[in-house]
Amino acid sequence: MKSLLSLTIAATLSWMTNLSSINSLQAAELTINYSGLSQEQISTVETWIHSGIGSVELTLSTIPQDILTIEVMEKSGAREPVPWARVVRSRPIKVELHIDANAKLDEFIQDWTLYHELSHLYLPLLNVNSFWLNEGFATYMQYLVMLRAQIITQTQYLARMESGLKRGENTTPSHPGKLNEVAADMWQRGAFKRVYWSGAAYFAQIDQALIAQGSDLTQVIEQYSRCCLRKYSSGWQLVKQLDRISDSEIFTSHYLQYSQRRDFPSISKQTLQQISLHYSAQAQAQTQLQALTKRTRQSEKSEIDLK
Repeated sequence: MKSLLSLTIAATLSWMTNLSSINSLQAAELTINYSGLSQEQISTVETWIHSGIGSVELTLSTIPQDILTIEVMEKSGAREPVPWARVVRSRPIKVELHIDANAKLDEFIQDWTLYHELSHLYLPLLNVNSFWLNEGFATYMQYLVMLRAQIITQTQYLARMESGLKRGENTTPSHPGKLNEVAADMWQRGAFKRVYWSGAAYFAQIDQALIAQGSDLTQVIEQYSRCCLRKYSSGWQLVKQLDRISDSEIFTSHYLQYSQRRDFPSISKQTLQQISLHYSAQAQAQTQLQALTKRTRQSEKSEIDLK
């Protein structure tokens, strides 16, 4: 009997055959501005940024903005590759990255921050009571992108998700109240971990339900980013549109529940394992497809050489 992973890979190969290379998906017009970096540091950072964009687009499809500006600034005394970053909803939209300019390429690639910030670009900026959706989506995607791009393993993915959810749970008693109320006041309260990881739990539950129906969250977001993405929206408008795209009531029913939650949601290890299995199968299918394409090209070249 074939394993579940083998069956999933076989099913995934059909839609993967039309997937373009990572580089061809990147934003139509990308501008990267640097401040305080040497030429050698710029070379490293530019390689990392292009790799990061490719990883996010491999998971979520083409970045939905025609123009994207990335501002890179050196952060003195940094103790990690990217200690601080944010998305600025200007025209054009901008991602600010404050970095340790001396970090190595692998250290940048292993840092989740760029994947988090780029994931924000696929949803509109929501009303403050629904910021848990904005930050929850980016938080959920940061490790999923790394798993899908094979930057981290399934074991590492599970460990990082479980650790993050535990941090959210541990800080919830310090920031009591309904999630939508805490989200609207999270800057003053310092309730970031509760808000971010409650939102990540929401999208984990959504994704598991969609996978069970033969779809997944990334497919729904891809369709949304192509048809319906706006600069600003409300959380309720967003989840209604996502329900319409997914032909379900999954997003709205969970939204109504989560927005009023006073506790931290429980996400089982089994849920995370199902999610990681699904996206790891896609990654393996992509690897198989690339190997097949390479062999085909080599065979075609050999035939040409023999003529």
